[in-house]
Amino acid sequence: MPEVMLRNGQSVPPKDWGEIRLCWDRNARSWFLHISYAAPAEVLPGPAEGRPTVTVAIDEGIINPMTLAAKMPDDSNSMKVLVLNGRQGRSAKRYRNKVVARLTSRMSRCKNGSRKHRRLMAAKKKVEAKTERRLHDFDHQVSAKAEKFTREVHETWTEHHREKSGTDTVVGVRLVAGDVRGIEKNTNKKRRASRSTRQQLSQWSRGRQENYLQYKTGLKLEHINEAHSSQTCPKCSTRTKVRGREYVCKHKSCGFRCHRDAVGGVNIQTLADNDGTFVPDPDLQVEVTYRRSQAGWSPLQRSLHAYHQDVLGRAGTGAYREERRSAQNRATHAGTTVSGVAVDRAVISDDTTTRPGAGRASAHAA
Repeated sequence: MPEVMLRNGQSVPPKDWGEIRLCWDRNARSWFLHISYAAPAEVLPGPAEGRPTVTVAIDEGIINPMTLAAKMPDDSNSMKVLVLNGRQGRSAKRYRNKVVARLTSRMSRCKNGSRKHRRLMAAKKKVEAKTERRLHDFDHQVSAKAEKFTREVHETWTEHHREKSGTDTVVGVRLVAGDVRGIEKNTNKKRRASRSTRQQLSQWSRGRQENYLQYKTGLKLEHINEAHSSQTCPKCSTRTKVRGREYVCKHKSCGFRCHRDAVGGVNIQTLADNDGTFVPDPDLQVEVTYRRSQAGWSPLQRSLHAYHQDVLGRAGTGAYREERRSAQNRATHAGTTVSGVAVDRAVISDDTTTRPGAGRASAHAA
C-alpha cells in the first residue's frame, strides 16, 4: 500500500482516500498512481459584510512570477511587498526549449520509424518529462511562499484588530490579481510581441500557480484591470514609461524609486481598495523583500565552496573533497577545523534579502 502524506507530514489513512487512478505518462514512459483525498487545512476567512478585510494584491509576471503587496495596520502608510524570483523556472524552460529544438532538428533528418528516430524521440520525451516535474515543483514553491506571505499579513491584521475591538474579531482576506488572462492570444497576428516573447507567454504557467494558491489558502482569486499599474507613480500619480526593472518617477519634486514589479503590486492594491481608481499617497513607504522561489546557490556560496575545496586539497593527509550540496549547510556555521586546518566561514542568508524603504530594492503520490 502506498503511503500518502499531507503537507504538514501527517499520514492520510486509506479510509480517507477518494478516487484512485493508474495513469501512464507518455513522456516519462512510466506508471503513476494518482490518489485523491481531502486535505482539511486552515482556510483563511474571506471578505464578508461587517467584517474588516485586508487586501493582498498580486502582480504576475514572467521574470518574477508573483509580486504580493499588502498594507500594514500602522499609521505610517507603509506597504509590505514580497517579490518572488522566477529564475529557476525560466532556466528549466530555456533548457527544455534548446534541447527539444536540437533533437527536433536531428529528427527531421531521419526516416520516420528508424532506430535513430526512435532513440531521438525517447530522448526528447525524457527531457520534457523531467522539465515538467521541475516546473510542477517550481509552481508549488511559488504558491507556497505566496500563501505564507498571505497568512502572515492576516495574522498581523488580526492581532491589530483584536487589540482594539476584542478577541473575537475575525479579519477577512481578499486576494486580487491583475487581469492578464488571454494576453498570449493573437500576438502573432497583431504583431504585438517578438518571437521569443510569444514563446514565453505561451509557456507561462500563471493559471496553475493561481489554482495552487487558491487551493492552499481556501480563497477565491479576483481579477481587476491592471492597465498602467507599472507606469503610475504611487506617490504623485505621474505616469512614466519604464525601461528595465527599476521604476524612477520622472517628476522632479517626487523622484520616487522602487522595483518595477513592486510598484505594480502597490498600485493593484490601491486600485482594489478604491474601486479601480489611482489614489496617490505622498507619505507612502514601501518595504520590499526579495525571495527566491526555490533554494539556490549565491555567488558567495560558490566562492566559499571553492575556497573550502582548495583548503582540503592543500591540507593533504588524504582529505576528502565534499559535494557541492554540502556547502549550503556548511555556510551556516561560524567556523570549523578540517585535518588540522582552520577554515572561517560567513553566515549566509541565501533565501531572503530585505531592503527597507522605497529603494530598489499538490498532493501527488507516485
